[in-house]
Amino acid sequence: MRPLRRAGLAAAAVLTAAAAVLASPAGQQHAQAAVSARNLPADGKILSIMGQDSDTLAAYKSDVLDKASLNAPKPGGVTLYTNLVLGGSPEPLAGIVGPADWGAGRVDFNSTLAQYPGSALAVGLYLSDATSGCNNQPLRAVIGRNDSDVTAGSPNLISQYRAKVDQLVGSLKGYNRPVYLRIGYEFDGPWNCYSADFYKQAFAYIKGRIDALGANNVATVWQSAAWPLNANPDHPEWNYVVTDPHHYDAWYPGDQYVDWVALSSFYNSGSLATQWGCSSYDTAPVALQNRVLDFARAHGKPVMVAESAPQGYQTGAHTQSCIFRKNKTAATGQDIWNQWYAPYFAWINQNRDVIRAAAYINTNWDAQTLWQCADGAQAGGTGCGNGYWGDSRVQADPTVLADFLDQLRGGQWVNGTGSTPPPGSPSPTPTPTPSPTASPSPSPSGSQAPYTQGLATGTAPKLWFKPNGFTATFVTVHYTVNGGAQANYFLTWNAGAGRWEQPLTVKSGDRVTYWFDYQRSDQTFQVSTPTWTVTA
Repeated sequence: MRPLRRAGLAAAAVLTAAAAVLASPAGQQHAQAAVSARNLPADGKILSIMGQDSDTLAAYKSDVLDKASLNAPKPGGVTLYTNLVLGGSPEPLAGIVGPADWGAGRVDFNSTLAQYPGSALAVGLYLSDATSGCNNQPLRAVIGRNDSDVTAGSPNLISQYRAKVDQLVGSLKGYNRPVYLRIGYEFDGPWNCYSADFYKQAFAYIKGRIDALGANNVATVWQSAAWPLNANPDHPEWNYVVTDPHHYDAWYPGDQYVDWVALSSFYNSGSLATQWGCSSYDTAPVALQNRVLDFARAHGKPVMVAESAPQGYQTGAHTQSCIFRKNKTAATGQDIWNQWYAPYFAWINQNRDVIRAAAYINTNWDAQTLWQCADGAQAGGTGCGNGYWGDSRVQADPTVLADFLDQLRGGQWVNGTGSTPPPGSPSPTPTPTPSPTASPSPSPSGSQAPYTQGLATGTAPKLWFKPNGFTATFVTVHYTVNGGAQANYFLTWNAGAGRWEQPLTVKSGDRVTYWFDYQRSDQTFQVSTPTWTVTA
């Protein structure tokens, strides 16, 4: 179950999709970080998790796992959801006490866990009263505030909610498998309307009950929405302004309560132009995701990518669209893989020092009433209340499925069968072979030239950009090879070489045409360079 995204919360943006994604230091390759947490996979591996409802997981088992010819690795975990809101429908602990459906697929813990024996369990715990006034009554009752609306009645709401917390913890403990409890998932998503202070106190209370009841198999997960739009800036106490550099500090319960840091990741450097092409944002989406990773590093916590899917794409129908207005255009399975999946897995692999679990939502959103969106409809309007989501089932396209399973076979994944060096390990040195050298490419001349750049060929060809006397917030490159389709990437900072780099595949005689966009850290606008054409 995904939360209700409300398009009406969008503020005026200061960046456009054309400016693309920031390549922050979190996108660089890191040595193995010193992280520790309950339920941390051994040997530096990443836990693969599939979700996010029982129907989806049953279909993945029959369509993929049960087909011997695919030799598909089993996911290390599954994702399901429940709620802790009294007086609503479905009832509290729905899915656990009995099957439930929020309009986003059936949730039945017993049937799914029987189908996936031995798997870990990631649980999204909903605590919001957004549909009944956004008064944070569930949070206030859990933490035991002496407010008239929670102390009235017998038994009062405090005792009722706390009894449900204990029932939840007892159920999770009884599953006898690793459990990752995402308490108030997407805490800073304004659609949940959580108060930061109430949220932190409720998180701490639930963690205390987990420990008091001896549920040592349950790890707590603190999940940011990583939603790149400011909301309600007139209420700074709500802490929904993501451009505030202290945004995450305001929401953090404390190291003693948080086992895992988590985030949602529905767009990346390759897909952003499509997904946000009809809208804008207040802070670069991938830069915001990388801020979560850096926050986790600073606190010594592992990261779970708790929700991820190529929003706005249809793997089976081969289409793509902006997520704020459904206007589909054609996209092959290979296009979808190149735009969303390849950058997604590259980002995870680049940050394996801290990303130790990743949950993919393998769902036909179009078939679920909560996520349906009419053609041409605007997100948040009639016929498209929650934006456009599409169909993210990997089995709906053979190219996507084959490449997806190939990724999960890598040795860095739990249940992977391949071999992958641990993060930070040096790459094997290839046997030197004669290679062509690119023709010298012009750069600005003079002693005050702001940068140098070029195409380095050899065993690892790459385009590179080196600032002169300044630091860059980001550098992007746009290039074609032999007049083919244009590729657009964010460069990665190479601290050893003191420059930004982007690998590419070229052979002797290939003609590469390219230019860069960059933003100095002391400026708020990007600069485009001239265009160069070189021959390898």
